Amino acid sequence: MLEKGVQFGQGTLNAWDESRWLVLASLGLAVDSPIDVEQQPLSADQASRVRAAIERRIHERIPTAYLTGEAWLKGYSFIVDPRVIIPRSFLAELLVDRLRPYWPHPTAPLRILDMCTGSGCLAIIAADVFQQAQVTAVDLSSPALEVARLNIQRYELEKRITLVQSDAFQNLDPKVHGPYDLMISNPPYVPERKAAELPPEFKAEPRSALIAADRGMSVVRKILSQAGEFLSPRGLIFIEIGHERRAADELMRREFPGYKPHWIRTSEQFDNVFLITPNPHP
Repeated sequence: MLEKGVQFGQGTLNAWDESRWLVLASLGLAVDSPIDVEQQPLSADQASRVRAAIERRIHERIPTAYLTGEAWLKGYSFIVDPRVIIPRSFLAELLVDRLRPYWPHPTAPLRILDMCTGSGCLAIIAADVFQQAQVTAVDLSSPALEVARLNIQRYELEKRITLVQSDAFQNLDPKVHGPYDLMISNPPYVPERKAAELPPEFKAEPRSALIAADRGMSVVRKILSQAGEFLSPRGLIFIEIGHERRAADELMRREFPGYKPHWIRTSEQFDNVFLITPNPHP
Protein backbone atom coordinates (compact mmCIF):
# COMPACT_ATOMS: atom_id res chain seq x y z
CA MET A 1 0.00 0.00 0.00
CA LEU A 2 2.83 2.38 0.79
CA GLU A 3 4.35 1.71 -2.63
CA LYS A 4 1.14 3.00 -4.20
CA GLY A 5 1.42 6.28 -2.32
CA VAL A 6 -1.55 5.63 -0.06
CA GLN A 7 -1.77 8.18 2.74
CA PHE A 8 -2.90 7.59 6.32
CA GLY A 9 -4.03 9.89 9.13
CA GLN A 10 -7.80 9.54 8.82
CA GLY A 11 -8.28 7.10 11.66
CA THR A 12 -5.04 5.14 11.41
CA LEU A 13 -1.37 6.03 11.07
CA ASN A 14 0.03 2.94 9.34
CA ALA A 15 -0.70 0.35 6.69
CA TRP A 16 -1.17 -2.56 9.10
CA ASP A 17 -3.91 -0.92 11.20
CA GLU A 18 -5.66 0.41 8.12
CA SER A 19 -5.55 -2.95 6.32
CA ARG A 20 -6.90 -4.79 9.34
CA TRP A 21 -9.73 -2.26 9.73
CA LEU A 22 -10.67 -2.50 6.06
CA VAL A 23 -10.52 -6.29 5.88
CA LEU A 24 -12.55 -6.85 9.05
CA ALA A 25 -15.17 -4.31 8.02
CA SER A 26 -15.43 -5.88 4.56
CA LEU A 27 -16.20 -9.18 6.26
CA GLY A 28 -18.73 -7.66 8.65
CA LEU A 29 -16.47 -8.28 11.64
CA ALA A 30 -15.78 -5.88 14.50
CA VAL A 31 -12.57 -3.89 14.33
CA ASP A 32 -11.73 -5.08 17.84
CA SER A 33 -12.05 -8.75 16.91
CA PRO A 34 -9.52 -11.02 18.67
CA ILE A 35 -6.20 -11.52 16.95
CA ASP A 36 -6.97 -15.16 16.12
CA VAL A 37 -9.69 -14.05 13.70
CA GLU A 38 -6.87 -13.67 11.21
CA GLN A 39 -6.50 -17.46 11.11
CA GLN A 40 -10.03 -18.02 9.84
CA PRO A 41 -10.24 -19.21 6.21
CA LEU A 42 -12.21 -17.10 3.73
CA SER A 43 -14.78 -18.25 1.24
CA ALA A 44 -14.39 -17.23 -2.39
CA ASP A 45 -17.09 -14.59 -1.93
CA GLN A 46 -15.42 -13.17 1.16
CA ALA A 47 -12.04 -13.05 -0.54
CA SER A 48 -13.60 -11.24 -3.48
CA ARG A 49 -15.15 -8.62 -1.19
CA VAL A 50 -11.87 -8.01 0.59
CA ARG A 51 -9.97 -7.74 -2.68
CA ALA A 52 -12.48 -5.25 -4.10
CA ALA A 53 -12.29 -3.04 -1.01
CA ILE A 54 -8.49 -3.04 -1.01
CA GLU A 55 -8.35 -2.21 -4.71
CA ARG A 56 -10.70 0.74 -4.23
CA ARG A 57 -8.62 1.96 -1.31
CA ILE A 58 -5.38 1.75 -3.27
CA HIS A 59 -6.38 2.74 -6.78
CA GLU A 60 -9.22 5.17 -6.13
CA ARG A 61 -7.63 6.52 -2.91
CA ILE A 62 -10.98 6.47 -1.11
CA PRO A 63 -10.56 6.78 2.67
CA THR A 64 -11.25 3.57 4.53
CA ALA A 65 -13.84 5.30 6.71
CA TYR A 66 -15.89 6.14 3.62
CA LEU A 67 -15.55 2.59 2.29
CA THR A 68 -16.75 1.11 5.58
CA GLY A 69 -19.19 3.86 6.61
CA GLU A 70 -17.69 3.92 10.09
CA ALA A 71 -14.87 5.63 11.93
CA TRP A 72 -13.48 5.30 15.43
CA LEU A 73 -12.20 7.94 17.83
CA LYS A 74 -10.99 7.06 21.33
CA GLY A 75 -13.10 3.91 21.40
CA TYR A 76 -16.26 5.59 20.10
CA SER A 77 -17.77 4.49 16.78
CA PHE A 78 -19.31 7.01 14.38
CA ILE A 79 -21.27 6.81 11.17
CA VAL A 80 -19.40 8.65 8.43
CA ASP A 81 -19.71 9.33 4.72
CA PRO A 82 -18.40 12.02 2.34
CA ARG A 83 -20.76 14.59 3.88
CA VAL A 84 -18.44 14.89 6.89
CA ILE A 85 -14.78 15.07 7.70
CA ILE A 86 -13.50 11.79 9.14
CA PRO A 87 -13.31 12.01 12.97
CA ARG A 88 -9.82 12.74 14.25
CA SER A 89 -9.04 15.27 16.93
CA PHE A 90 -6.60 15.71 19.77
CA LEU A 91 -9.50 17.27 21.67
CA ALA A 92 -10.96 13.78 22.07
CA GLU A 93 -8.04 12.79 24.29
CA LEU A 94 -8.62 15.82 26.50
CA LEU A 95 -12.32 15.00 26.79
CA VAL A 96 -11.90 11.35 27.73
CA ASP A 97 -9.40 12.49 30.39
CA ARG A 98 -12.08 14.89 31.70
CA LEU A 99 -9.89 17.85 30.71
CA ARG A 100 -7.32 17.02 33.38
CA PRO A 101 -5.29 18.96 34.42
CA TYR A 102 -6.82 21.96 32.66
CA TRP A 103 -10.28 22.01 34.24
CA PRO A 104 -9.71 23.89 37.54
CA HIS A 105 -13.20 23.67 39.02
CA PRO A 106 -14.60 21.12 41.50
CA THR A 107 -17.75 20.60 39.41
CA ALA A 108 -17.86 19.45 35.78
CA PRO A 109 -19.04 21.71 32.94
CA LEU A 110 -22.82 21.81 32.67
CA ARG A 111 -23.19 23.61 29.33
CA ILE A 112 -20.88 22.74 26.45
CA LEU A 113 -20.56 24.16 22.94
CA ASP A 114 -18.98 22.16 20.11
CA MET A 115 -18.34 24.57 17.24
CA CYS A 116 -17.85 23.00 13.77
CA THR A 117 -19.21 19.67 15.00
CA GLY A 118 -19.08 17.76 11.68
CA SER A 119 -20.10 14.17 12.45
CA GLY A 120 -20.94 15.18 16.02
CA CYS A 121 -18.08 13.07 17.37
CA LEU A 122 -16.70 15.55 19.92
CA ALA A 123 -20.17 16.61 21.06
CA ILE A 124 -21.06 12.96 21.67
CA ILE A 125 -17.84 12.21 23.55
CA ALA A 126 -18.33 15.35 25.67
CA ALA A 127 -21.92 14.39 26.48
CA ASP A 128 -20.86 10.86 27.40
CA VAL A 129 -17.99 11.99 29.62
CA PHE A 130 -19.88 14.83 31.30
CA GLN A 131 -23.22 13.16 31.78
CA GLN A 132 -24.93 16.08 33.49
CA ALA A 133 -24.09 18.48 30.69
CA GLN A 134 -26.25 19.89 27.91
CA VAL A 135 -24.36 20.21 24.63
CA THR A 136 -24.92 22.53 21.67
CA ALA A 137 -23.36 21.22 18.45
CA VAL A 138 -22.97 23.80 15.67
CA ASP A 139 -22.04 23.45 12.01
CA LEU A 140 -22.58 25.52 8.87
CA SER A 141 -23.12 22.43 6.71
CA SER A 142 -26.64 20.99 6.70
CA PRO A 143 -25.40 17.68 5.17
CA ALA A 144 -22.90 17.36 8.02
CA LEU A 145 -25.65 17.98 10.55
CA GLU A 146 -27.68 15.18 8.97
CA VAL A 147 -24.83 12.78 9.73
CA ALA A 148 -24.40 14.24 13.21
CA ARG A 149 -28.08 13.63 13.87
CA LEU A 150 -27.66 9.96 12.92
CA ASN A 151 -24.77 9.60 15.36
CA ILE A 152 -26.63 11.39 18.14
CA GLN A 153 -29.60 9.07 17.65
CA ARG A 154 -27.26 6.09 17.65
CA TYR A 155 -26.03 7.09 21.12
CA GLU A 156 -29.55 8.07 22.27
CA LEU A 157 -28.43 11.58 23.16
CA GLU A 158 -31.20 13.55 21.44
CA LYS A 159 -32.35 15.05 24.74
CA ARG A 160 -28.89 16.29 25.66
CA ILE A 161 -27.35 17.43 22.36
CA THR A 162 -28.95 20.24 20.37
CA LEU A 163 -27.92 20.73 16.75
CA VAL A 164 -27.76 24.24 15.31
CA GLN A 165 -26.95 25.21 11.74
CA SER A 166 -24.89 28.37 11.91
CA ASP A 167 -21.83 30.12 10.54
CA ALA A 168 -19.96 30.26 13.85
CA PHE A 169 -22.16 32.24 16.27
CA GLN A 170 -24.31 33.86 13.58
CA ASN A 171 -27.52 31.96 14.43
CA LEU A 172 -26.87 31.74 18.17
CA ASP A 173 -28.28 34.20 20.68
CA PRO A 174 -26.47 34.67 24.01
CA LYS A 175 -29.87 35.12 25.67
CA VAL A 176 -30.91 31.67 24.47
CA HIS A 177 -27.70 29.70 24.00
CA GLY A 178 -25.21 29.45 26.82
CA PRO A 179 -23.57 30.70 28.84
CA TYR A 180 -21.16 27.86 28.18
CA ASP A 181 -18.72 26.47 30.72
CA LEU A 182 -16.78 24.77 27.95
CA MET A 183 -16.28 25.57 24.27
CA ILE A 184 -14.46 23.15 22.00
CA SER A 185 -13.76 23.50 18.31
CA ASN A 186 -11.86 21.63 15.63
CA PRO A 187 -12.58 24.10 12.82
CA PRO A 188 -11.28 24.18 9.25
CA TYR A 189 -7.74 25.54 9.46
CA VAL A 190 -5.79 24.34 6.41
CA PRO A 191 -4.64 27.45 4.50
CA GLU A 192 -5.91 27.77 0.96
CA ARG A 193 -2.33 27.73 -0.37
CA LYS A 194 -1.96 24.17 0.95
CA ALA A 195 -5.20 22.84 -0.55
CA ALA A 196 -3.61 21.69 -3.80
CA GLU A 197 -0.95 19.77 -1.86
CA LEU A 198 -3.42 17.59 0.03
CA PRO A 199 -3.32 13.85 -0.77
CA PRO A 200 -6.36 12.47 -2.65
CA GLU A 201 -7.69 10.87 0.56
CA PHE A 202 -8.00 14.27 2.20
CA LYS A 203 -9.38 15.91 -0.94
CA ALA A 204 -12.21 13.36 -0.70
CA GLU A 205 -13.40 15.08 2.48
CA PRO A 206 -15.66 18.17 2.38
CA ARG A 207 -13.48 21.10 1.39
CA SER A 208 -15.34 23.47 3.69
CA ALA A 209 -14.44 21.27 6.67
CA LEU A 210 -10.72 21.52 5.90
CA ILE A 211 -9.83 24.75 4.10
CA ALA A 212 -10.06 28.24 5.54
CA ALA A 213 -9.07 31.64 4.22
CA ASP A 214 -6.70 34.11 5.90
CA ARG A 215 -3.87 31.61 6.36
CA GLY A 216 -6.38 29.12 7.75
CA MET A 217 -7.58 31.47 10.47
CA SER A 218 -10.89 32.84 9.09
CA VAL A 219 -13.11 30.53 11.15
CA VAL A 220 -10.89 30.80 14.22
CA ARG A 221 -11.29 34.58 13.95
CA LYS A 222 -15.08 34.25 13.84
CA ILE A 223 -15.04 32.05 16.92
CA LEU A 224 -12.75 34.28 18.97
CA SER A 225 -14.56 37.46 17.98
CA GLN A 226 -17.78 36.38 19.72
CA ALA A 227 -16.85 33.61 22.12
CA GLY A 228 -16.71 35.95 25.11
CA GLU A 229 -20.40 36.83 24.69
CA PHE A 230 -21.36 33.19 25.17
CA LEU A 231 -18.86 32.13 27.82
CA SER A 232 -19.65 31.70 31.51
CA PRO A 233 -17.34 33.35 34.08
CA ARG A 234 -15.60 30.02 34.62
CA GLY A 235 -15.61 29.06 30.97
CA LEU A 236 -12.72 27.57 29.01
CA ILE A 237 -12.16 27.51 25.24
CA PHE A 238 -10.18 24.76 23.50
CA ILE A 239 -9.41 25.17 19.79
CA GLU A 240 -7.48 22.81 17.54
CA ILE A 241 -5.51 24.34 14.66
CA GLY A 242 -3.28 21.56 13.33
CA HIS A 243 0.15 22.81 12.31
CA GLU A 244 -0.89 26.46 12.10
CA ARG A 245 0.35 27.71 15.46
CA ARG A 246 2.33 30.55 13.92
CA ALA A 247 -0.73 31.90 12.13
CA ALA A 248 -2.85 31.50 15.28
CA ASP A 249 -0.30 33.30 17.45
CA GLU A 250 -0.08 36.16 14.97
CA LEU A 251 -3.87 36.42 14.78
CA MET A 252 -4.21 36.70 18.55
CA ARG A 253 -1.35 39.17 18.90
CA ARG A 254 -2.78 41.35 16.17
CA GLU A 255 -6.53 41.14 16.76
CA PHE A 256 -7.13 39.57 20.17
CA PRO A 257 -4.41 40.83 22.51
CA GLY A 258 -6.62 40.11 25.53
CA TYR A 259 -6.48 36.40 24.81
CA LYS A 260 -3.53 34.56 26.32
CA PRO A 261 -3.35 31.16 24.65
CA HIS A 262 -1.89 28.21 26.52
CA TRP A 263 -0.55 25.60 24.11
CA ILE A 264 -1.33 22.08 25.22
CA ARG A 265 0.68 18.88 25.00
CA THR A 266 -1.18 15.59 24.70
CA SER A 267 0.26 12.09 24.35
CA GLU A 268 0.22 12.47 20.56
CA GLN A 269 0.98 16.13 19.84
CA PHE A 270 2.13 19.57 20.90
CA ASP A 271 1.23 22.97 19.43
CA ASN A 272 -1.97 21.68 17.81
CA VAL A 273 -4.45 22.75 20.52
CA PHE A 274 -4.60 25.94 22.53
CA LEU A 275 -6.59 26.85 25.60
CA ILE A 276 -8.07 30.22 26.42
CA THR A 277 -8.47 30.59 30.18
CA PRO A 278 -11.62 31.80 32.01
CA ASN A 279 -13.62 34.77 30.85
CA PRO A 280 -11.28 36.21 28.19
CA HIS A 281 -11.91 39.67 26.80
CA PRO A 282 -10.49 40.56 23.39
